[in-house]
Amino acid sequence: MKKMISSIALAFVGMLAFTSVSAQTNNTFCPTSGIGFIGKGDVQTAFGWNNQKLQANASGVTFTYSTTDTYSATCTFTTGDGTPGEQTHNVDIPRHTSVNSAIDYDARVHQQIDGFNLTGLGSTTYDGTVPVVGGTCVAGPTGAGQDGTWSAVTLVSSTGGGLTVNYGGTSVSLSFVNTCL
Repeated sequence: MKKMISSIALAFVGMLAFTSVSAQTNNTFCPTSGIGFIGKGDVQTAFGWNNQKLQANASGVTFTYSTTDTYSATCTFTTGDGTPGEQTHNVDIPRHTSVNSAIDYDARVHQQIDGFNLTGLGSTTYDGTVPVVGGTCVAGPTGAGQDGTWSAVTLVSSTGGGLTVNYGGTSVSLSFVNTCL
């Protein structure tokens, strides 16, 4: 019985080791700084490119880091009968930040692209309007309430954290090791 349990335990440990090895990536990225490295193989796989296609298309490759920001925002308003009111909303706003990059290659060795150095965060766009204190709001959760003003806004969380590689209107998610930790 002990021998059977030991065999099962060894098989389980072996399975875990295989799983963790297969999930590893050479891509590195720090979401707060935008610094990292993406290997050429992941970009080639993302777009189905051979080495020649990568060399030809590399200058058009871009990267984006996307999250969903959740805000707790209080809308202050006056009701139809003239009494003051307040309602707190959780507002989810998708955020997309470009990641600056530079093509990485060693011209002395093989004069081909090795990957992409991620050199920092760039511009940010939002899918929606981020609430700001003093901005206009609607008190009802479905937008069928009184107009009011945001009186308090707090960023509660940023979730998702997806890094994508982009080319010609196509975006593909990439795995990475977070180097901020």
